[in-house]
Amino acid sequence: FFVMIVSMSHVEVEKFRDALSYFQEDPGILQSDAMMDSEIETPLLTAQQAQRYESLIDHLEEEDLDDNVDVDLLEDGIQASINDSVMFNTAEAEIIEPARTVLGQLADIVDNDIESIVVEGHTDSRPITTARYPTNWELSAARASSVVRFLQDQEDVLDPSQYVAIGYGEHRPVATNATPQGRAQNRRVEIFLSWTPWQSKTTPAAPPNLHDLESPPPEDDS
Repeated sequence: FFVMIVSMSHVEVEKFRDALSYFQEDPGILQSDAMMDSEIETPLLTAQQAQRYESLIDHLEEEDLDDNVDVDLLEDGIQASINDSVMFNTAEAEIIEPARTVLGQLADIVDNDIESIVVEGHTDSRPITTARYPTNWELSAARASSVVRFLQDQEDVLDPSQYVAIGYGEHRPVATNATPQGRAQNRRVEIFLSWTPWQSKTTPAAPPNLHDLESPPPEDDS
């Protein structure tokens, strides 16, 4: 029933858009044009996406992964948060089972409606010092990159420019680092399948054009 409703949703949205055209000259009928646009433009799951989304949820329940993997359908995309205990061995960034199966099913949801995939790596606050990963920055970034690389190896992948891998280390905790339970919650990988292209919140200024720079005055040889 859920799949049937979702499969019909695109048609209903188009009909709703057509109906709204009759009220263009009297926006007072609705609360605001901005609200109207935001509600209409929010993409909905296709029937195929909905079926795969449900399959992923069923798999998590069957494999008792509910406590380690959270998948939420949000207004602007699909958010998955995976505990590192089912993703990696301690202080390593190579993906292990059962995460490969979960990531594979998550990748199946990707289609033309997905505009970007953002992967964030997070750790707890305990310091790490290994030859390969001197700090939590390197470890979290390597784990995020491993997930991106895995997703790109699946079918129906996006253009490489649509993937983002970010390492936050211990600097964005979701729980206290004072307890083992809190630290376990903080060690995670978050994956966001977004309906919109990813853009950095802080776009750095463009570097100056070297050809536009004035040449320094010649040195005095005297």
